[in-house]
Amino acid sequence: MRGKALPYVFLVPSVVVLGTMMGYPLVRMVMLAFQNMNNYRKFVNPSLVSYVGFDTFSSILHDPLFWQVIRRTLIWTALNVALSMLIAMAIAALLGRISSWARVILITVLLFVWSMPTIVTGTVFRWLFDNAYGVIDYILYLCGGKGMLHHDWFADPNQGLYVVVTSVVVWGALPFLVLALHAGMTQVPTELKEAARVDGASPLQVYRNVTLPILRPLLMITTALSFIWDFQVFNQIWTMRNGAPEQGYWTIGVYLFEQAFDRNRYSDGAVISVAMIVVMMLVLVFYIRQMLRIGDQK
Repeated sequence: MRGKALPYVFLVPSVVVLGTMMGYPLVRMVMLAFQNMNNYRKFVNPSLVSYVGFDTFSSILHDPLFWQVIRRTLIWTALNVALSMLIAMAIAALLGRISSWARVILITVLLFVWSMPTIVTGTVFRWLFDNAYGVIDYILYLCGGKGMLHHDWFADPNQGLYVVVTSVVVWGALPFLVLALHAGMTQVPTELKEAARVDGASPLQVYRNVTLPILRPLLMITTALSFIWDFQVFNQIWTMRNGAPEQGYWTIGVYLFEQAFDRNRYSDGAVISVAMIVVMMLVLVFYIRQMLRIGDQK
């Protein structure tokens, strides 16, 4: 088999595996969203399970808590993505300016961070911000923050979510972003940067007018991937709140778990999952378009 059909033949095994492992659960989840399934009807009286149309959707969409969680998740995700990308771009630029041995050490550290499970990372950061024995409180106290000794970072959910949990998520996202952006920066032609310097451009102007335009496709893709990952964060929040996050810490992933498994409202959880998939599909459309544009440029 030759010609244009050959790539599609090679894709068949992957399509079969993905269709089996992901397609069937996805179909079952969508079906569940149109039912009135809960713990009692599932295990005690299955005869009460029935299709209720869009009643469950209506119940979730008219719940103020759902929209509050969506708004919090979008704001928190945007903050994580922005901080991750800015810090990663700075570190990636630094990698191109340091010596080889320092670069090897920094990359090794990044790979070590990347290899750590999110549960372990969350546990470490929970200890760092602990109000009784936390290192962060003690350092801030030594730096002049007299009221920071034994400060409880988790008492205020806004502070706990947007400062502590954000630190964990950004920390875990940096290795991939830094390595990807550094690899992209190494592909910027040196001749273009030298020509810009000869024309009198400052280092900032070279970065803004030469490096960034070449990196723009990669920046768009990494931003889209960061949004997808951060939007569905669960482990870090769950770990840092000892498996019982308060309502002020609920993002869409935690809200889904609380509804589907903690309250045993399986159909409600399926509806929330469908909402997550819709948001992810919108981001994936953007991601795929960028991939196609990169392919056209090549």
